[in-house]
Amino acid sequence: MKKLSTYLFLILFSLSAPSFANDINEFEIEGISIGDSLLDYLSKKEIIEEIEINKPSYNYLNSDFAEVYLFKRFKKYNSLSFFVRPNDKKYIIYFIKGSNSYDNELDQCLIKQEEIAKEFSKIFINAKKDEYSLKYDFDKTGKSKSYNVTFYLESGGYAEINCSKYRKDLKIKNNFKDSLQVVIGTEEILNWFDNPIN
Repeated sequence: MKKLSTYLFLILFSLSAPSFANDINEFEIEGISIGDSLLDYLSKKEIIEEIEINKPSYNYLNSDFAEVYLFKRFKKYNSLSFFVRPNDKKYIIYFIKGSNSYDNELDQCLIKQEEIAKEFSKIFINAKKDEYSLKYDFDKTGKSKSYNVTFYLESGGYAEINCSKYRKDLKIKNNFKDSLQVVIGTEEILNWFDNPIN
């Protein structure tokens, strides 16, 4: 299993050759991979509670997937989050996100994002790279944004580095923090995000 992680916000890879990066399931964030069961890391009760807590953030999408956060002492990240299918008894992981706080430091986050993206380009050689920004659907003012660099793998799935910037009152209300996020996800998750409910 190859590792995909950050150390002091810099990327360190244990890959022997970049051309090996063909399948998103080959990577780990904090030792956790796509396809693992979230029950290996949280109890069923904890997972269900997290799903309920995070539902409002995704009410513009259908209920095929749900987000679960895990806060503990990680080596590289302040927190991890995962997407699972709510009705899946094994809670198989389809998406992993490692986050580090860059609160009110968007410029510094974007600099770090660029550094990580350069390393990703060496690993995901055949991936299609896309850079874009988007407004969060849950903020109707359009002031909360995500600045993304995404690598789409030929085999399906994706890896992404993004810098999130939230509106001040939303940060206070929801305890959000602007952050740098490193993501690996499946094609199913990508399609889910791309199809909001009309």
